Amino acid sequence: MGDDSCQQEAPTRRKYLRYGGAVVGTGLIAGCIGQSDSESTPEPTGTESSSGTETEAEPTPESTSTPTEETSYTATMPPVGELTLDEPPSSWVGSYGFTADVLTALGQADSAVGMANPQFWYQGFYDFLDGVTAPAKEELTKFTTADRNIDLEVLYDLDPDLIAVDPNPIISIFGLDKQKAKEIRENVAPWFGNGSRRKRFGGWTQWPDGEPYPYLSLPEYIPKYAALFGEEKRGQALLDLYEPFIEDIRSRVPPESERRSMALVNGRYNPENRDGWVVYNPKSEIEKTWGKKQYRDLNVVDAFEGAYSGQSSIKVDFEGMLEYNPDVIIFNFGITYRDFQGTNLIQKQQELLQNHPVGKEVTAVKNDELYVGGTPYQGPIINMFQTEMAAKQLYPDEFGSYPGYGEISESEQLFDRQRLSDIINGTF
Repeated sequence: MGDDSCQQEAPTRRKYLRYGGAVVGTGLIAGCIGQSDSESTPEPTGTESSSGTETEAEPTPESTSTPTEETSYTATMPPVGELTLDEPPSSWVGSYGFTADVLTALGQADSAVGMANPQFWYQGFYDFLDGVTAPAKEELTKFTTADRNIDLEVLYDLDPDLIAVDPNPIISIFGLDKQKAKEIRENVAPWFGNGSRRKRFGGWTQWPDGEPYPYLSLPEYIPKYAALFGEEKRGQALLDLYEPFIEDIRSRVPPESERRSMALVNGRYNPENRDGWVVYNPKSEIEKTWGKKQYRDLNVVDAFEGAYSGQSSIKVDFEGMLEYNPDVIIFNFGITYRDFQGTNLIQKQQELLQNHPVGKEVTAVKNDELYVGGTPYQGPIINMFQTEMAAKQLYPDEFGSYPGYGEISESEQLFDRQRLSDIINGTF
């Protein structure tokens, strides 16, 4: 039963929000224990549809005639559940590059103030989109430490309106105490993210309710974040561009007998020829994961299929590379490691293969089919560029040859850059 004698303080920086059925604020309780949502927080004027987008409630005579009616922004994302805000977040922190790219696509890049690690937010593709910018990575505050801890003082100092992060990898990898995660939610900002880049490892926690939670596909994030930021129209326009592009790519993949085999090689591991090549399985065990989504969409033929023994990768020497003999070698994370601390790690590995008596006999090396690959931290913008890139690298007869990073002429582009720019810039 609610207690009518319960006192509420007025909100300060951030208005009341409802999170997972509980009412939370910034350093205050926006309601009393035992109160229902209807007692503690005004009902939202919109609801989230099954796709995650907010749909407007049917107007009533009272609502159309009352200029002071409040609007709320509601979205639901496992594992954190439903989140309702009285106003869109004006600042946010992300994890690595994925949610940063999603929010950039929704026109929210300038509101970024920090990340778990800004180094992994690849921004190079934005250079090919008119008017699209993002904060320089060195201007974003990192709230994790080199020894894999979370810096609570930094996170509190950033004081964002939204933590666009799944708390579970922060708990599992960076050792954040679950009680501290709750305190952050109550005293700093709500968590709102879902870690679906790859299969979740053993020891992955399931906070806040201890129950396993589903993976989300890349497009599923767009309406959820769009609803929370009041960008439903932009989110739908983005999906209307993104999904037909992906479907077109899938429909044009050549028959299996005409697909060249590939090896997805670690782009950082072996520039000094230390102990072989780490080769990843390009096929995702979990269908909805998005870290290697472009290779799943392109239905690739993996030269190393059957060699992984249940693991996600295998290590081989030059002789092993020749034994499996891929037609194409793509260096994973290659766009990042083209210039890593002043060194082109991809070029060094290419030269190792080209100059080795066994390595140079590999079909991909003989035919100069050695390519820069993408980052697995790919939201919709990055994924569109990386899908186009991989399509041309693997199937040039169908999609046109790959001339090199950033060198695709307008007539050879597979999606409309200007349309994407307009959506991001809000001029669509």
